[in-house]
Amino acid sequence: MTEQRGDAAEPPVAGRPSIPRAAGSRVDPSLLVAPGSGGRGQILPAPLVVVFAPSGWDPASDVHLAAYNRVATIVAGPDARIVRVRGHGAWHEADFENSAPPVPMLLASTSDLAAHFGIGRGPAVFVVDAGHVVRWRYLDGEALPSPDALAGALADLATQGSRTESPTRERDDDPSAAFWTRRGFLAAALGAGVALALAPVERAVAGAPREGAARPLAPVVLHLNGRDVSLELEPRVTLLDALREHAGLTGTKKGCDHGQCGACTVHVDRRRVLSCLSLAAMQQGKSITTIEGLAATAEGGGDALHPMQQAFLTHDGFQCGYCTPGQIMSACAVVREPWGPDDAAVREAMSGNICRCGAYPNIVAAVQEVRRSQPTVGGAE
Repeated sequence: MTEQRGDAAEPPVAGRPSIPRAAGSRVDPSLLVAPGSGGRGQILPAPLVVVFAPSGWDPASDVHLAAYNRVATIVAGPDARIVRVRGHGAWHEADFENSAPPVPMLLASTSDLAAHFGIGRGPAVFVVDAGHVVRWRYLDGEALPSPDALAGALADLATQGSRTESPTRERDDDPSAAFWTRRGFLAAALGAGVALALAPVERAVAGAPREGAARPLAPVVLHLNGRDVSLELEPRVTLLDALREHAGLTGTKKGCDHGQCGACTVHVDRRRVLSCLSLAAMQQGKSITTIEGLAATAEGGGDALHPMQQAFLTHDGFQCGYCTPGQIMSACAVVREPWGPDDAAVREAMSGNICRCGAYPNIVAAVQEVRRSQPTVGGAE
């Protein structure tokens, strides 16, 4: 049987982008040759997944294997799970858990292949059937749906293919008619999985800031201790970092940076907040009080200490002092919150603030003194 040659893609012309092959177009099989024994190559069995990937991209990575299986198991069930991708150089094979024949994968790198498939730059994935016809493709820049949506699209495509097939059509005369067998379906799923694995890698490379490039900043206005402070911040900056590194208010401490120690406690609209877990940009329009501005919120204001600060001094409610700003800010909030009158209630209320020096009895005594003397202390922040 004479092998049918695919229609060659028009070679790229300077100044004009090549046109990528669309689904339904035929590929030249002579370009899809794997190394064979005795120096002779052989055309790999179809279906075949052709991948144009960034240099150094490893299809056998465990991370990418998880992306393949995310699609394959949705499309064809748990037994369609890919257990490994093996091979070296340009040619690899995906082995399935259910002992189905492996699906070959070609990491395309030659200019001839790129020209034939119409790929100029960027990642691309093509699934080619036994008749050397492109059945599915993904191109750089195309929106890639979720794995579930991707699997659903493949299922619809397979159903449409089976509906349009004539009952009298001879599959032997046209191998592409038999593409939507289970193995063809798995090849399409593998191709979709490769696209899913490639897309975030390419976006990360394209979106990564160049060395020395400025990161995007946004204007943020914070109402700190009674006055507005204008800052230029990255959207990801936490309130804690904004206070310490941008506003110069270093009284608020960075302890665990995971919201577990309480050292970063501040007041936002009179409620205690862990500033390491709060984005600065989300606090615009709110009243923020730090340990530096606490005294001004007490009755009378001025330069005198806040009653809670004085109580901590009186009862020696600290040793090294690192956790003390967060302890005091939380203690002021406890006075306003509906906790019981006994020491056990205070210990429970202050349990989110850790003191590694173990000054807890003195801290409880300081809080209780202020609660008894001024039940509504905390000021009108």
